[in-house]
Amino acid sequence: MPLSAYLKLGTRVQTRTANLKWEEFPIRYLVTDRAAPQVSAQQFQAAVTRAFTTWTAVETAELSSEFVGFTSSNPSSGDGVTVLGFVSRPDLDRVLGATNFFIDTTTGEIVESDIFFNTHFPWSVDSAGVTGRQDLESIAVHEIGHLLGLGHSSVGETEIIPGGRRVLGAESVMFPIAFAPGTTIRVEVDVGGRHDR
Repeated sequence: MPLSAYLKLGTRVQTRTANLKWEEFPIRYLVTDRAAPQVSAQQFQAAVTRAFTTWTAVETAELSSEFVGFTSSNPSSGDGVTVLGFVSRPDLDRVLGATNFFIDTTTGEIVESDIFFNTHFPWSVDSAGVTGRQDLESIAVHEIGHLLGLGHSSVGETEIIPGGRRVLGAESVMFPIAFAPGTTIRVEVDVGGRHDR
């Protein structure tokens, strides 16, 4: 039996709930021109492009994206453009990244979605992972899932281990618990019972 390993995000439209969705493709996005220690703006952009490609490669997906340039703007909702980038948020010491939306509340159409990655944490773009650093591409795949209108996965479990929790359902990209610093994930996107890499 097919299993949906994600929840769709929605908004109230009059008396019903409408799924958040993009109406216009490609999704055009900008990347901030700011670097983080060990990750240049160009490396950030390349990792984000690979993360978008992971989603567009899903056989059942009908979407496309386009990098349109670098910007000095922050990823903040309401300015009419989709921006992804590094932002220093030491006050959010448990948040690696976050996705925000600007939506048309009459249709549920996503007009803009911004993602910030918190430079309070150390980042890496090394394909083998770097001890003590978060893998940018892995976290970007998760956050771009939100940008596309997906909520957190209901598939996945954790177990208590000394010092915290360990994810058991690691293949579920939209599971809401991040992977340990220094690790990369074998990205599998589960859509409607299909596993796509």
